[in-house]
Amino acid sequence: MSNPMNIVATGQGGSMIESGVAGRAGWSRIGIGAASFVFALALLLSWATQRRLDAWLDGLDARTLDESSKVLDQIVAEQGKQLTTTVALLAEDARVRAMVLTPNFDRATVVDLLTDLKATAGASVVALLDSDGTVKAVVGAPEMEQLGLGTSSLVKSALDKPSAQLSVFANEVGVLSASAVRLDDQVRALFLMGFELQDGVLQDIEKTLGATGAVFVGDQIVTSATKDPAVEQALRSAIELSAGKYRIVADRFLATSAPLSDSSVAASVAWLVPRYRHADAVTLTRALSWLPAVLVGIVLAFFIALALSQSRAGQTLRN
Repeated sequence: MSNPMNIVATGQGGSMIESGVAGRAGWSRIGIGAASFVFALALLLSWATQRRLDAWLDGLDARTLDESSKVLDQIVAEQGKQLTTTVALLAEDARVRAMVLTPNFDRATVVDLLTDLKATAGASVVALLDSDGTVKAVVGAPEMEQLGLGTSSLVKSALDKPSAQLSVFANEVGVLSASAVRLDDQVRALFLMGFELQDGVLQDIEKTLGATGAVFVGDQIVTSATKDPAVEQALRSAIELSAGKYRIVADRFLATSAPLSDSSVAASVAWLVPRYRHADAVTLTRALSWLPAVLVGIVLAFFIALALSQSRAGQTLRN
């Protein structure tokens, strides 16, 4: 015969066990809720860190583009200084003065001399202008023949002192320099020489800084660091940007454009740099930024597993 006291004791013990299981389940649910909140927060912080890293990498790429423009402007300015010195010396050269002082202008002889000077200096264009700024003879840019340059800022400046300026000539962009040829302190003619901007200048910048550039006159590429059709197409997209603006083009380049030097010449330069080219430097940082989320995820998984275990234990006791 069953003992009533045993039945009561057994019932009380079962109730206590069930209460204990329920209590632990409650704490597990609280743990799951807290871990879930921290996990969501850790994911948000990791995502924000990734965005900050992307912004930092974009900033590095943008600085590379800006630095490339500055370097190109410095190269053009330096070429202008060197060319001005050369032209000033040639304006005093006996051969140039002989061309000017000869009573009868012998164009064939002048062209021969200009050809020799062009070859010796390695210049792109050499010309002799009269005192009014009209081109009397030119080698290297036939479209300048008989061109009136008297109103140009280059010629106006050259009447006072040797000057240089970024210009478009012979369908190219380059530096022109002019100097007055004087006799008895009077301007009798002007001597002009120019060097076009070579592809090698942009190629050197690309090797040094990593940015690919191309100089445009209108929509025509006149100087470029690349001949790759795909990259040239990306450069054409870049030249459409307003100066100082940045945009991703061809899904893999950060691009910008800028006026070439501070000249009034209608020439601009487009720049491209592979996006996130410094990404390898922050690979470890990217990985570590996800570590808090991973650790909290492990804790969350532990609480979920614990809750499931306690739920099964409670189910067993009720059965």
